Amino acid sequence: MKNWQFSPSRASTEFVTGLRYEDVPAEVIDAVRKYILDWIGCAVGGAVHPASAPIRSLVESLGGKDQAAIIGGGGSNAFLAALSHAYYGHILEMDDVERRSITHPATVVVPAALAVAGYAGKTGEDLILSVVGGYEVLLRIGAAVVPAHYEIFHTTSTAGVFGAAMAAGKMLGLDRQHLDWALGNAGSMASGLMQFLQEFLHGGTSKFLHAGTASAQGVLVALLAERGLSGAGDILEGEKGFFAGFARQEVDERIFRDFGKRWRTLDVSVKAYPCCRHTHSAIDAALEIRKKAGGRFLGKIRLFTYRAAVGFVGCRNPVDSRQARFSMTYCVASVLLRGVPVERHFTDQAVAEEAVGYLEKSIQVVVDDGIDALVPEYWPARIEAVTEDGEKLVAQTNISKGDPENPLDWDAVGKKFRMQTEGIIAASTQDELIGLCHELETVPFAEVLVSAVNTTFRKRC
Repeated sequence: MKNWQFSPSRASTEFVTGLRYEDVPAEVIDAVRKYILDWIGCAVGGAVHPASAPIRSLVESLGGKDQAAIIGGGGSNAFLAALSHAYYGHILEMDDVERRSITHPATVVVPAALAVAGYAGKTGEDLILSVVGGYEVLLRIGAAVVPAHYEIFHTTSTAGVFGAAMAAGKMLGLDRQHLDWALGNAGSMASGLMQFLQEFLHGGTSKFLHAGTASAQGVLVALLAERGLSGAGDILEGEKGFFAGFARQEVDERIFRDFGKRWRTLDVSVKAYPCCRHTHSAIDAALEIRKKAGGRFLGKIRLFTYRAAVGFVGCRNPVDSRQARFSMTYCVASVLLRGVPVERHFTDQAVAEEAVGYLEKSIQVVVDDGIDALVPEYWPARIEAVTEDGEKLVAQTNISKGDPENPLDWDAVGKKFRMQTEGIIAASTQDELIGLCHELETVPFAEVLVSAVNTTFRKRC
């Protein structure tokens, strides 16, 4: 058991308590505005997906005080609003991701902050600041326990509840003591087991619920702390705390010593392709191989990857859209035949095409120790293939399109947002939301981001 002389728990709440808008670098503010727009697109698309039906039905059945608007119309209490939006935002597998912590921060942090913004009547500037606070804490806690934690636990949920609690608490204006309580109780709520993978590729939806409950419970513990409900101290580093129970590895306390110096919010990737992020390096490598091949037939295709990727996106011979999004071999085969992945390449009809299925089956997957050693700092992939005339082609990608080292600009994020929301909200609403996010700090009521969606929202599921 490590003898802690430094408290990551206190460092986290001290940072969030003292966080001021004027102290946040302009590049961090701009990044958060893009993340929020990107998340709205994910949530709008998810809200009309058939997988959203149980949550919508629950909210309609339970009702509740109309405290926060919900995408798709109507409203409910802040808890159910956060639950709904976090669940919706995770359905399409297009939400942002951070490599070091292996988390999807937006889909737990933004719904929590937005729900409390509606409840408390907060501004766009408040929303930005709360999201920054939530991201910075979540990403550090996730990074502290990965990769060992990720073998059993879904970090988006386990670390996510802490980020949601800090975002909600910042939005409520909680002081250090009350944020300590919220963080302490968030630790008692931390959950999310990777056992969901057993049923996920066959239609299961508990992966989405992980995001929903993490966000909603973050709101819950912040609201309870505001009302005086105390929580455990030293929840991260305590003898029976989060690290002791969940880390499964030595924790590097230095991760928590650079709050306000290193902004981990800038380390987040915005997905460029509509499939699991663990496939993206393979996709970019396949795009390079496709270009080098110049139309020549390819044989002896070998895909070199890391162990976690095989566990998460190792689905072979996918039979439907969801399985294809979690199949790196399908993604590679599709890219080699069709080019840059777009949504239509992941329909059930596209997945069933004989040519792509034949090519997918021919790809050999190899876990490469050299590549595996780079995880989680990088999520690389290498492809080797031989052309019909005997030329060996090789392409390796360590940095994918959309990663912080190769980021999507506003135009690219806007294009992705329009693609995700096409046919669900009007083009004029798309324009309005892009404009609102561009100048979010000037928006007097943050909840307008949801109410704007609902002005032209059309149910499609």
